[in-house]
Amino acid sequence: MSEADQTLASLGIAIEEAHRNQVDLLVLPECAYPAYLLGSVESYRAGKHMPGEAYVRWLAKRAADCRMHIVSGFVDDHGGKLYNAAVLLDDHGREIGRTRKTFLWDLDHSWYAPGDRIRAFDSRLGRIGLLICADARLPELLATLAADGAELLAMPTCWVNGSRQPGEFRNPQVDFLIEARAREFGLPMVCADKSGVELADFGYVGQSRIVRADGTLVAEAPPSGEAVISARITPARSTWRADQEQHTARLLSEAPPIRPRAADLVPLQAAAVPAGAPPQIIEIDGPLLHHFRERKPDLLVTQAANLDDARRLRQRAADLGIRLLLPPQECEMIDLAGGRAACVVGPGARSFVTPRKMVLDGAAMLVFWEQPSNLPILRARALENRVFVIAVNDSFAAVIGPDGAILSYTSVESPIPAFTIISLGEAADKEVAPRTDLLAERQPATYRF
Repeated sequence: MSEADQTLASLGIAIEEAHRNQVDLLVLPECAYPAYLLGSVESYRAGKHMPGEAYVRWLAKRAADCRMHIVSGFVDDHGGKLYNAAVLLDDHGREIGRTRKTFLWDLDHSWYAPGDRIRAFDSRLGRIGLLICADARLPELLATLAADGAELLAMPTCWVNGSRQPGEFRNPQVDFLIEARAREFGLPMVCADKSGVELADFGYVGQSRIVRADGTLVAEAPPSGEAVISARITPARSTWRADQEQHTARLLSEAPPIRPRAADLVPLQAAAVPAGAPPQIIEIDGPLLHHFRERKPDLLVTQAANLDDARRLRQRAADLGIRLLLPPQECEMIDLAGGRAACVVGPGARSFVTPRKMVLDGAAMLVFWEQPSNLPILRARALENRVFVIAVNDSFAAVIGPDGAILSYTSVESPIPAFTIISLGEAADKEVAPRTDLLAERQPATYRF
């Protein structure tokens, strides 16, 4: 906050550059002014900087002067509380709407109160949904914006760098989550991030991005240094719909989640084979059979081409002492390694709703066949629920960890299964950052879909 004047000058330069580039909508970062790290409520209020509403007026004048819509993160000091907020201004400088971050992340809890409303706003550019940084980790929030008619999502953010290696930048939102969200909900996204270091060991990954409704990245800033990026995108009304009404009801309920106990969950070695490979498993001297005899996995996930192959697969798995998982007729929960796993098939696999419902009911692992076949979306399923994911389809098989990292992967052309040790106890811990529990901080009363 001590550099508030310099920050304001930098914002002014960015606005002028966007104006020269004839931009219709400019999105600025989370808490663009005066800073994200406030220290405390008291230090913010005692600081030598403009109050939040004065900053909004400053921004409104520039929006009007440049005839440009602007979205910016700012500190909203209201009713005795501070909120991590974002404001949307039209090209006449009029405020169209504002939102407050609902999913607080780590240090947010030290000085901000959570928001309690999620909505989109009509503008000359289309209906714009606002969300802030960690809000994107909760699919219910994006589903609410989609159901509210959003045609474009504007997201001020401060993506924290998860790497401690010099010159390395790592954050799951950049790596795969934004692409997955745009693709799943069919909405273009404009994400503005900070770069550099705000405190000694608290840095950002930069890489602001513009993504089309199909998840295609069309513009990206570098990880370091200030930059204004631009691209032409088309607002699109989302076609996303919740899959099954009874499962949606669980997500909108205030009933607490069922949490598996880490002490009850035991590690297991899992193997996954693409759907096109099972005949190689069945063959007595097939290349895959050697791997199974050598590695002796506890669990094999694959898919048979027909009933006869399924029968022979079951017999071969029984001979080897391996538990075999083939796709069931409908979604179901099974007991596994001291906990529960969710088998997700059919319509339930097409969106986040059914997997989320099954995690709220205690699943520590999600298993998918055929759908979804998009790897970023599968990684999103793992990250948003902090569970393990095993996915099998005609092209590949993958095992994904609770942080969205790919633990093991094999393609249909490979003779080697996707093997990995799954420590299911990790899925019992839903804390993704200090004081940040993925399930405890859900706000079902604010969701509408």
